[in-house]
Amino acid sequence: MKRGLTLAVLLILVVCIIVFEPFRGAPPNPEVEAKGKDVPTVQGSYCWDSLLRSQCVDKTYRDGLDLAKGKTPVTVSAGAPVRVELSGDLKSVKLSQWDDQKQESPVALKKDQFNAPTEPGLYAYELNSRWEQGDGQFGFLLKVQ
Repeated sequence: MKRGLTLAVLLILVVCIIVFEPFRGAPPNPEVEAKGKDVPTVQGSYCWDSLLRSQCVDKTYRDGLDLAKGKTPVTVSAGAPVRVELSGDLKSVKLSQWDDQKQESPVALKKDQFNAPTEPGLYAYELNSRWEQGDGQFGFLLKVQ
């Protein structure tokens, strides 16, 4: 009986650590999907407080295009839906789009989704997110055909 209780307590502890991630040292990465394909993301600057440590990491980049540089863009159709999902208790999310002319424009997320641009070209996205534990920036690329 005592052994079963100990096992149950350990199981609950493991589940809590997995679900609440109190030891996470950085913000959770977003899951971005376009046309059923995973879109690779890159992490930018962030500040994060966890149970064991707090840290800020500054990465240098000029704009969203520079942040996402080096990532392979995912090719999508004009106007295709793009899903952006972030885990955790989000306080705020801001998404900006950069075109190949380095023009920035805000993008509205509706139910964790937005539509790709209607004009062909390479577009970079910068995602700024804030949680109770801190904030983070992420970038990704889409190529619209």
